[in-house]
Amino acid sequence: MHERVRILGCAALAAPLLATGCGGNARGDGELVIAAWDDGRPQSAVDVAARDFEKANPGVKVTVKKTPFDQHLQALRRQLGTGRAPDVAMTLLGYGESGTSRALADKGLLGDLTAESWAGRVPKQYRSVVGDGAKVYAFPIDLMAIGVFAKKGTPEPKTFSDVLARCRSAAADGKVAFAIAGHEDSKMPHIVGFALAASTVYADDPAQSEKRLKNQVTFAGTPGWVKAMERFTQMTDAGCFAKGVAGTTREAAARGLGEGKAEMVVAPSATLPLWQAAAPQATFTMFPFPGDDDPARVRVPAGPSSGLVVPAKAAAPVLAKRFIAHYAAHRARYAALDGAVPAIPAGAGRVPAYASALGPYVRDGRTSPVMDQHWPNPELITLFDAGLVKILNGRSGPSDVLKSMDAAWTSKAP
Repeated sequence: MHERVRILGCAALAAPLLATGCGGNARGDGELVIAAWDDGRPQSAVDVAARDFEKANPGVKVTVKKTPFDQHLQALRRQLGTGRAPDVAMTLLGYGESGTSRALADKGLLGDLTAESWAGRVPKQYRSVVGDGAKVYAFPIDLMAIGVFAKKGTPEPKTFSDVLARCRSAAADGKVAFAIAGHEDSKMPHIVGFALAASTVYADDPAQSEKRLKNQVTFAGTPGWVKAMERFTQMTDAGCFAKGVAGTTREAAARGLGEGKAEMVVAPSATLPLWQAAAPQATFTMFPFPGDDDPARVRVPAGPSSGLVVPAKAAAPVLAKRFIAHYAAHRARYAALDGAVPAIPAGAGRVPAYASALGPYVRDGRTSPVMDQHWPNPELITLFDAGLVKILNGRSGPSDVLKSMDAAWTSKAP
């Protein structure tokens, strides 16, 4: 999971247009505009795919328009709503924020991709993330899993009791067991919350997300969610995290891990470049976060993370679908360029090599959903993060977090 991501307006403003400038969607035949986020690399998989598509389709011109990683989703929603749409857009899957695939589809802003040849190969457990269960609105690019990153050789805690013991031991040595950032854009507290809830909620009820969408359960009324919040509080009390992290950025947390001030970090598999940049000479590996004392109950949050969609107002929808079909046909190669694996199986391993310890969990179905992909109201993830930061600061309790989420719950994207 890189983690969950965000594009904006006109060159006269602070960022480039998603489409073709201030003139809207007026462009010639054979032109394709792709909107993607900038991950800091000069050439990502979508850039390579664009050049490959041009070579395979003489006369076609593909333009990849990028905006900063943290602006993409919010601005994409604005662009699609005003009619200045690209032909293909990269976005995050499911719900969670206003610019994710399910939220956009609910507003009628995406084209239907159900009839595409690759759509029938999307694994059944991911259908509610790429569409509404009946129709498909997004091609899933990569598979994300949440686990623990650590430098190779770091002892791996096997149970939740081991986690608490490691936290106390690290604190006694003047370190912390887990790097974390509390800044509102870091997204790190809720990742720990997801890792805990995977074993406390979904080990008992794999269908919990579907039940919440049908208003058959609540967060505060689900014992597993209460236990997850109680365990986050236990981790805080055991000194698992540094004190005063409310304003800490993800980059600062990465430096702490790189410098050895923190031993581990709970994070999505796609965030390896962040941790590696803080310790270029180190070799990082991933293993499951043990959210329970019974190993048989441990689950790994996993699912497709990012995807490609065709806006309903795309100027070249037929060409856009051809591009996505091209991407789907070469998905293993493009996923490898991004250090990931394809969400639609393509004969490759189901997790990156550095995360091989997560492989048996993904292959055997010992997983949970990535929870916010099933939360229609974008306010939910903000409340969850903010509530966990309050627990870190001793200003809130487990039940307060869950009650605030139930109060803001909606079954459809607002």
